[in-house]
Amino acid sequence: MIVHRSAYLAAVALAAPIPTFAQTVDYSALQAVIGEPVTTSVTGKPLRGSELPSSTIIITAEQVARSPARDVPGLLKSYAGIDVNRWTAGQSDVAVRGGVQTYNARLLVLVDGRQVYLDHYGMTDWNLLSVANEDIQQIELVRGPASALFGFNAASGVVNIVTRRPGTTPTLRATASAGSHGWNRIAGSLYLPVSDSVGAKITAGRQREDERATPAAIVGRQRFDVEADHVATELNGRIDATMLTVGGGYAVNRQLEFLPTQLLSNQLYKSGNVHANVTHDTEWGGLTLNGFVNWLDAHYGTDGSIGGVTRSLKLANRIVNVKASSLYRFHGDDALRLGVEYRNNRLISDAQYSRGIVYDVASANAIFDLNPTDRVTTTAAVRLDHLWLHQFGAIAQPAVNAPRDYAREFNRISFNASLLWRTSDDGMLRINGGRGYQLPSLVIYGFRLEVPVPPPFTVIVAGSPTIRPVSTWSAEIGYSHQRGGLRGEATTFYTRTTGTIAPPTEGSIDRAELIFTPGPTIVERYYSAGNYVTYGTELSVSGRHEAISWRANYTWTHTRGTFGAFDPAAPVPLSPRITTPVHKANLEVGYDAGDRWSLTGLARYTSATRQFAFAPAVSVTKVQLFDVDPSIALDTRIGLHLSERVEVFAAGENLSLARGAAVSPIPADRRIRGGLRVTL
Repeated sequence: MIVHRSAYLAAVALAAPIPTFAQTVDYSALQAVIGEPVTTSVTGKPLRGSELPSSTIIITAEQVARSPARDVPGLLKSYAGIDVNRWTAGQSDVAVRGGVQTYNARLLVLVDGRQVYLDHYGMTDWNLLSVANEDIQQIELVRGPASALFGFNAASGVVNIVTRRPGTTPTLRATASAGSHGWNRIAGSLYLPVSDSVGAKITAGRQREDERATPAAIVGRQRFDVEADHVATELNGRIDATMLTVGGGYAVNRQLEFLPTQLLSNQLYKSGNVHANVTHDTEWGGLTLNGFVNWLDAHYGTDGSIGGVTRSLKLANRIVNVKASSLYRFHGDDALRLGVEYRNNRLISDAQYSRGIVYDVASANAIFDLNPTDRVTTTAAVRLDHLWLHQFGAIAQPAVNAPRDYAREFNRISFNASLLWRTSDDGMLRINGGRGYQLPSLVIYGFRLEVPVPPPFTVIVAGSPTIRPVSTWSAEIGYSHQRGGLRGEATTFYTRTTGTIAPPTEGSIDRAELIFTPGPTIVERYYSAGNYVTYGTELSVSGRHEAISWRANYTWTHTRGTFGAFDPAAPVPLSPRITTPVHKANLEVGYDAGDRWSLTGLARYTSATRQFAFAPAVSVTKVQLFDVDPSIALDTRIGLHLSERVEVFAAGENLSLARGAAVSPIPADRRIRGGLRVTL
C-alpha cells in the first residue's frame, strides 16, 4: 500500500524531533513506520525511496545482514545498471551504466556524506572505508550524474554508506568468520550511551584473504595477498535542536592491483581522517556545517618494480573540506537548500612535476524541491565549481612544462532536474537528467616518472596541467508501479561522456612529445582519449509473500565510443564498448523463518566481454585484450539463529565456479566461508 504524503509527514514527526524537516532522522524507525527506506541525502529533507528525484537504489541493514556478499562492491553487483569488476581478490571497481575501468574516477563514494573517494588518483579503495558491514544502516546508490546534488566527481553516480548511530542502550555487534583461500575476518561495533544526550561508537576490523591464481601471461612477480585493517570512532551529542558529531578513523590495506595502465602492482595504503558535523533544526528548516580532513600515504610497487623501473612510488595526499548548507521550508512541503563548500587538495611526491601539486575548489549550490500539486514534484539543482591549480617546491629536471601551466583556474557548472508524476496511487513516472563533471586527479595533473631506455633518449611519463574535466550528460525516463507486496520498475537511460581521460600509451608516435633540453627526451602524457555514449534499459521487479522475498532485474546496455580501433603498436587500455557487458541479469530469493533461520540464494548472469591487462611475456606489445567468458554465478547464505542474539552462518560466492564471474582477465574462483555473529 502506498503511504500518502500527509501520513508520511506524520510518520516523520513520530520518528524524529519536530520540525518534520529535521536534518537528523532515525532511519530504522522511519523505515518501520513507512514500510520502505527513507533518506535525507538528496534534497536535505526526509524522502521515501520511491519518491527520490534521481534513480536511486537503497540497500537496507536487513539486506546487508542476509546477503552472501562480504563487502560493499559485492552488495552492489546484483542490482540493475551496476557493473562491478573484481579485478583481483582485493581490488574492485564499480561503474554505473557502463564505462567501467580500473581506478574508476566517475563514481563518488561517501560514508555518512563524507568523501572516502581518493583524490590522488581519482579512485575508491573499498578496503579503506573504515566501515564494517555490521555498522551499515543502509547504502544509497544514485544512478546517473549527480554533481549538482553531491559535488564534483559524481559524474556517473554516487554511493553513500549510512552508518548506525548509538542508541539508548549499550550494544555490541561482532562477527568472526573463516573460509577457503585463507579468508579470515574479525569485525565489531560497540555503541555506548554516555548520557541521555550523548552516545559513542567504536568500530574495528581485521581481514586476510589469499590472492587468486594469476595467469603467468599477466604477472611474473611475487603476488601479495589481501590485508585490510581499520579502526574508527565517533561521538554524537544533542542539545535541544542541535546535534554534534565528531569522529575519526585509520585504515591500512595491502593488495595486488591493476593500475590504469593495466600493469599489475603490489600496493600499500595507509589512510586516516578526522571529521565533524553540526546540524541545527529550526521551525523553517535546518542548518548544517561539516568538515573533514583525509590523509593518504600510498606506496605503489612495494615489490620494487613499476613499469620496468626498479623502484617504488610514494605519494602523500591530504584533503581539507568544509561545507555549510541551509534548508528552508516554505508553502507546506516545498523546500530550498543552499550550500557553499571549500576544498584544498594537496599531493606530495618525488614522482611529479614539482614536490607539491595543489588545487583549491570553491563551490556554491542550490536545490529547489517544489510540489505544485499532490501528484507532481519537481526538483532542480545547480552547482558552480571554481578551481585554482598551482604547484610548489623544486621542479624536476628536465622540466616538461612551464610553471605558468600550473597557474591555472577554471569554472564548471553542473545541474540536475527531475519531474515526478504520481499517475495513480500505485504508479510513479520519473523524468530526470543532468550534467556532471569528473575533475582530473592530482596524479593526472602532475605525475612525472623517468623510464630507462638506451641512450641518447630519455622517456618521461607525465601528467598534463592543461587537461580538461570529463563531462557526462544523462537523461532517463522511469516508471514504477506497486500493488500490494509487488513492485516493478522500468527505466530507459542515455548517457554521453566527453573527454574521457586515458593513461599514457607506450609506443604512440602521434601522441608523444619530443623536447631537447638538455638532451632528446620523449614525453608520453595522460590525455583526453575521446567520447563515448551508453544507452539501455533497466527492468526490476521485487515482491514478498509471507516468509519468502524475491527480486529480479535485467540490464541491457549498448556502448559506442570514438577511441578508435585497438592498435597493437600503441594500445590504449580503455574501450568502454569492448569492456562493458551488454546483458546482465540477477535473481535473488530469500526465505526467513522468523527467529529460527534464514536462507538467501542469488544467481547472477553476465554476458561475455574482453578486458585489458599488461602482458610482460609478450614482446610485440605489452597491453593485451583477454577474453572473459559469459558466466552464471551462484551465491548463497544460510543463517541459523541459536538464540535471539547469536547466529551461525555459512556463505559461498561463485559456487558454480564461473570463470567470468569477476569480469576480470584473472579468472574468478569459488570462495566459501562460515562464521559467528553476535549482538549483545
